Amino acid sequence: MTGILSIVAAILAVSLLIVVHECGHYLAARAAGMRVERFSVGFGPVLLSLKRGDTEFAISAVPLGGYVAVAGTSAGAEIDPADRGAYANKPAWKRFGFVLAGPVMNWLAAIVVAWVLLATWGLGVPDPSARVGPLRPGMPAEQAGLREGDRIEAVGGVPVGDWDALVEQIQRHRGERVAFSIVRGEGPSAERLQLEVTPQKEDGKVGFSPAKLVHRSGPLEAIPQAVEATNRNLVAQLGGFASIFARKKGTELTGPIGIAQELVRGARAGVERFLELVWAISVGLAVLNLLPFPALDGSRLVFLGYELVTRRRVNERVEGLIHTGGFVVLM
Repeated sequence: MTGILSIVAAILAVSLLIVVHECGHYLAARAAGMRVERFSVGFGPVLLSLKRGDTEFAISAVPLGGYVAVAGTSAGAEIDPADRGAYANKPAWKRFGFVLAGPVMNWLAAIVVAWVLLATWGLGVPDPSARVGPLRPGMPAEQAGLREGDRIEAVGGVPVGDWDALVEQIQRHRGERVAFSIVRGEGPSAERLQLEVTPQKEDGKVGFSPAKLVHRSGPLEAIPQAVEATNRNLVAQLGGFASIFARKKGTELTGPIGIAQELVRGARAGVERFLELVWAISVGLAVLNLLPFPALDGSRLVFLGYELVTRRRVNERVEGLIHTGGFVVLM
């Protein structure tokens, strides 16, 4: 894709994933008998709208995601106890289902994207071996002469049999010049080389990602494989968030701008790379929203879980203040 098209594709992809998330909330609200006042694609001033029943379907000026406005979800709003369509008047289990439906919809969307990739171009999954994947320009690995596809047999004389062992050995040599024993090429023509690399002192990074193994399947075979691959991705991202909260070195969180930049790069690399990123981000949205952080769906699920267990509702004013504070911190 050209520069402009790739930027447009990145914006549309992020927006679509957020709209899919909101579709989950919308469908769950309708199934629970809640009154949906507005389903907006985008934020800000409404440009176009169409009323169907109690719901206004709108397209708004800022094309970044969207939202669902359900009666009785606003903190501090006066709610008629007799209003059967209000969120606040529904049983806790229905409210729990409404909140959970957003992340579940992102998970289902990720499965669909994984299925499309498996049945067409192929789905790239990380190679667990110690093989060099895409290199980042200007980083120590590229400067030392490593190439994509190189197999690393040892770091500093210590054999590395898989990716985890490779990362562990590199982290032990932060800021130090260390020898990488590599094999370049396959078969009789393969070369054995020794290259010296200096991992960055701050985070131990050398600047390459795991190589990828590409899997393809028939349309029917791809269904269970898409579910399995998406669940593996979900577990891996949960582990990544756990590392961030445990303050482990070498882990980092990418914000919306970083995600958009990565999508732009993916769009320029081709459709399959772009869809792989959309798949990963859809899983990431499901995981992120399930974290028990104030203002996220996961936090609301915690409060609702407490209510389901104790049969006592948390003070709405207190919960609203917690979510507002969490939103500020999240931003």
